[in-house]
Amino acid sequence: MRRLSLPVGASVVAILASAVTQGPARLGLAATSTGGCAATRAGLAFHGDGTVVRPQPSRAPVPCTTTTGFGGAETRVVVTSDGTVVYEPAILTPGVGGTAYAPGAPGPHPSTQLSPGGLATTRDLGTTWNLVKPAGQTWVPQDDQLYADRSTGRLYYYALSPDPVPGGGSVPLAGQLPAGYAHLMTSPDDGATWYHTSLPGFIESENPRFSSAPAPPGGPRPAAYSPHPTVAYWCGNNMLFAETYRSCYRSLDGGVSWTFASVLYSTPVPQHAECGTNGESFADLDPNYPQGASDGSLYTLVSCGATTFLARSTDEGASWPIMKNRATGGPLTVPADGELRVDPTGNLYLVNLSNTALVLRVSRDGGQTWSAPRNMTAPGVTGIVQWAMAERGSGEVAVSYLANTAGRSVLDGYVTVTVDGLASNPVFWGVMVNDPNTPLMATSPQPAREDFIGVDIGPDRTPWAGFYASCSSSDPDPACAGQSSDPLAAKAVAARIALPF
Repeated sequence: MRRLSLPVGASVVAILASAVTQGPARLGLAATSTGGCAATRAGLAFHGDGTVVRPQPSRAPVPCTTTTGFGGAETRVVVTSDGTVVYEPAILTPGVGGTAYAPGAPGPHPSTQLSPGGLATTRDLGTTWNLVKPAGQTWVPQDDQLYADRSTGRLYYYALSPDPVPGGGSVPLAGQLPAGYAHLMTSPDDGATWYHTSLPGFIESENPRFSSAPAPPGGPRPAAYSPHPTVAYWCGNNMLFAETYRSCYRSLDGGVSWTFASVLYSTPVPQHAECGTNGESFADLDPNYPQGASDGSLYTLVSCGATTFLARSTDEGASWPIMKNRATGGPLTVPADGELRVDPTGNLYLVNLSNTALVLRVSRDGGQTWSAPRNMTAPGVTGIVQWAMAERGSGEVAVSYLANTAGRSVLDGYVTVTVDGLASNPVFWGVMVNDPNTPLMATSPQPAREDFIGVDIGPDRTPWAGFYASCSSSDPDPACAGQSSDPLAAKAVAARIALPF
């Protein structure tokens, strides 16, 4: 039996923390996007049973699709409280010897998994995108994470490792050791200022996640770093490919320092007795991470083989007891393992991929009962390769998905959104974001480089989705320059869904 060892214990982990203010120079490179809104691809209205609304409403959402001008790969996208859109990654390609990271550098510029990356931001709805280097340097542009705290406006970013090493930014050299740390960063001002922590005890933690919530009653209070400070949370696996536990940390100062909270899952010995003799099911891409609620609690799914339980922490992530089913007295289960979200009034939203359908269920009573499943997949879609989910307000739900369409062997990008997800029979709008004549991908995504896509909903209720797309020999996008013979080359695609209501 393998013994579970905790990485740091309960001490505050800020030993390799640093702050850097980049000021206006943070923008560095700027790129002008290509594309725009396409009224001819207006969304199709349908119901959750797959029936198309007849007649169609006179006004429909339309996609406004751009590229960031930087290289792309598996992507995250978030919208901060002032409407700034942040896209990860913004991949740069090196010059001679892999040392020159500037536009116009001489020599070949192949895009590889070792190419450095940062973030791309826009404040003008995607007309221009600016490069941000978190903590003043570039990072490995795969398996990272973004999170925008809707209460404080803070931006959180996780990266595998600096790229290259040494990176030349504010991260101490001792904290740049590849595969030795989890790099947690936060910015209170959309990327102008960064605080960085090299959290020891992690070997390339893949696709971890952040969350946040107010302090629960009786819990330690966060520092007054904003008008509405929250407790921030980060959970991640201990290592890449051979994870044995997923641990969680909390921050009471907006991500400047982090404290160990608990082990969330472990294998082969589980953290939850309800799992019996088997460890909890978790890996590199599963969605079972905590979601903060407005009452200060945290919800998470606990998957044990074919059963998925609902757990709730009321002590800032120190413990994760599985909830009780009020009707039976037994442990509370949910209908499926999928993406879970909590709205400001405590309603729960669960989306999972069932065969070729993205299915939405809603609970108004803390997960005790759930609505009937509603299919969010646009009519005509025959298969979904990757997908992501976001919720905002009370009932606005969006999913992005990379999909096959009937009669097409290529992959297109879609967004489905509803603004009345709490209704008994909500209307969904399915929108193809790319021109049908220019699919996003002609072949399947490349494993370990194109494993996921992103979606978020801004404070103005506008959905934004992040995709990647193949480069062609005639592609005018700056990210594709000199990349026509490179199978790893991809451009970064951002799609805004303009809502008419």
